[in-house]
Amino acid sequence: MEKWTVISSIAVVFLSAWLGWMNYPPPPISPIVYQWKSWGNYHRFDKFNVFYMNKIINEPVSNTLLCLHGFPTSSFDYFKLLPHFRKIFDRVLFIDFLGMGFSDKPADHRYSIFEQSDIVEEIIKHLGITQLHILAHDYGDTVTQEILARFKEGKIPFQIKTVTLMNGGIIPGAYSPLIVQRALRWPIISSFLNKIVNRHFFGSVLNRVFGDSSLTHTEISDFWHIVREKNGYKIFGDLLAYMEERHDYEERWVTALKSTKIPIQLIYGPADPVNPPPFDTMYQSLIPNPYLDRLSDSIGHYPHYEAPEEVFRRLDQFLQKMNTTGRL
Repeated sequence: MEKWTVISSIAVVFLSAWLGWMNYPPPPISPIVYQWKSWGNYHRFDKFNVFYMNKIINEPVSNTLLCLHGFPTSSFDYFKLLPHFRKIFDRVLFIDFLGMGFSDKPADHRYSIFEQSDIVEEIIKHLGITQLHILAHDYGDTVTQEILARFKEGKIPFQIKTVTLMNGGIIPGAYSPLIVQRALRWPIISSFLNKIVNRHFFGSVLNRVFGDSSLTHTEISDFWHIVREKNGYKIFGDLLAYMEERHDYEERWVTALKSTKIPIQLIYGPADPVNPPPFDTMYQSLIPNPYLDRLSDSIGHYPHYEAPEEVFRRLDQFLQKMNTTGRL
């Protein structure tokens, strides 16, 4: 009995040391992430600081793009697209959702798509923006659906000119979250996963949702640095409450897509294990007159990061077509 007590004690010591090594220290900030952060500002929402970047390209501003990111990353996902955005937009607004990116990441907070939508609304109002285009991905797609529902109800104080969505669980029946995402919603397992997750574990899971391309060591470090800031990796389970919300408010959010008069485009990477085919065919059957851009079979869940030039080309074509029809 004493022998096993000693062995157990030693195992606990080694496990504690290993878990500590797994999460310490955070990777240093790279020049490109540092620059992205330095371009931003903070907006006070309730008692929290929310990071946003209001990038003015040309003045006077007449053409604004709002970019909404996915889980569990940040607005930095769009950095490869920023040089392309400069060609057609006067202003690009990036927002880090509460609990992600460089925004505050409160523990024991009830994260909600409704609150995130309130934050987006408030920042747009704060900046005095009266009309904009929306480009959204994943989690940002669901926030956009709530914004569209409010727009239909006459509760949005700005004009939405077009909406472009990318690889998000906008149709709950076609959504297939990873096992680790499901596990993070189980309190005991979530607590354990929060202790063992590190850059290697995080990078491995993130690479699973990419298509043929894989993130480099440097890219994983950049993403991990942002996630790790303010202990963001410890609240993954809380943030994933949106998975239940998607089912609870399916009728409201799917109806918002089906009934809106705003031109909507879907840019879809089919090598996506989270939203796998036949997601695209389900979307086409649900949405009246769908504008669907299906990318190469090699593109996965992060099309804007995996194929930024192609995503921009499809977006530009969509905007030109809508402008030709007099809808912009």
